[in-house]
Amino acid sequence: MKSDDFRVAIDIGTTKICTMVGRIKDQNTYEVINITTIDNNGMNRGLVVDEQLVSECITKSIESISKDVGINIDKAFFGVSGAHLESKNHWTNISRPSGMTSITQNDIDEALKIASKIDLNNDRKLLHAIPRSYTLDGLHGIVNPLGMHTAELHVETHIITGSLGSINNIQNCLSKSKIKVAGIVAEPLASAEAVLSPTEKEEGCVVVDIGGGTTDIAVFDNGNIVHSKVLPIGGNLFTSDISIALDLELNASENLKINYGNIGPDQKNATDEITIKPIKMDEEIQITRRELGQILKERAAELIRMISLSLDEPHLVDTDISKFVFTGGGSKLNGFMNVAKYILQANVRLAEPRGLYGIPNTQNDPSISTVVGIMLWGIENKEDSSHAFMINDNKDNNEADENSSTLSKFIKKIKL
Repeated sequence: MKSDDFRVAIDIGTTKICTMVGRIKDQNTYEVINITTIDNNGMNRGLVVDEQLVSECITKSIESISKDVGINIDKAFFGVSGAHLESKNHWTNISRPSGMTSITQNDIDEALKIASKIDLNNDRKLLHAIPRSYTLDGLHGIVNPLGMHTAELHVETHIITGSLGSINNIQNCLSKSKIKVAGIVAEPLASAEAVLSPTEKEEGCVVVDIGGGTTDIAVFDNGNIVHSKVLPIGGNLFTSDISIALDLELNASENLKINYGNIGPDQKNATDEITIKPIKMDEEIQITRRELGQILKERAAELIRMISLSLDEPHLVDTDISKFVFTGGGSKLNGFMNVAKYILQANVRLAEPRGLYGIPNTQNDPSISTVVGIMLWGIENKEDSSHAFMINDNKDNNEADENSSTLSKFIKKIKL
């Protein structure tokens, strides 16, 4: 295994940190070596609220996976989420030589550079300027203008920006953990990269990644992203609802949700009783699976309606929104797809990540879609050197340096 093959991706989520180490086997093949997930503290709805706590959790995650793989990690790709992310579709007029001329690759590259130079407030950071289509002499909808002749050229880009302060806070946490930034990706884009097929992007699709504290949304049409948004609500509200309604500790509520939660219409054993111990009671009590499911169903229905309302945008009026792909840990709740299909009146599916080899079956799960997408995006969009090196390689290099230094001193003595 060559040390220059390593790539590292980190999903710094509200409730967990997922770190992935992979390598590039060849130009079109990416292989996962290891994945580790640990609980995260110090985040709220995708935002850092305690840098020290988040940094400690990142360090713990990095140390754990480094020990397992036998490497030292120096840098990583990472994703950002939170309601501070904003997007818009932007048209840019590209200056051209007078007369009808052919479009070259240099023209396209220059057009994208110009389209990326948009005016932003001092507190905003440009994350992505993704080309959607081109217009040549009034002819709209051109996907690839290379070689075509035109006098006028316009490019439409999907612009994603984030709060400079919020992004800097995450970078500070990485810096405290001694991790350099190799690339930043908006997590709605990353999730789509991990779960959508080219056909789904072309035909039109909505990707919904329900994390612990946020819900990331991306809309695709004609092969391109046309809308992205982050809702400040996620799966941890299912847990907090159980905690409040039944007067339970959060850990007990989380276990109850995972082991017994079901909001589907065909609940099996709905009348079976579950024993719980409320905080303010001296004795245990029993509730039924149906009663637990009702608590969860109300929150799930609210979340799905919020997703639907977020798509009520003027620029999506002519977009076919008839298919939803759900991913993320919050979407795994039993029966969630049934409720989503009923409320949205659309085709829905629950997606696991795709595009990487080597993910163990026990870990190939919707909850790791974001980190897989971060890795895919980084590999495909960033020319980069190794993010890590083998510990033995480093030792050999140090020994070589020491031997070289000793030899140099010996030669100097001879010269003297």
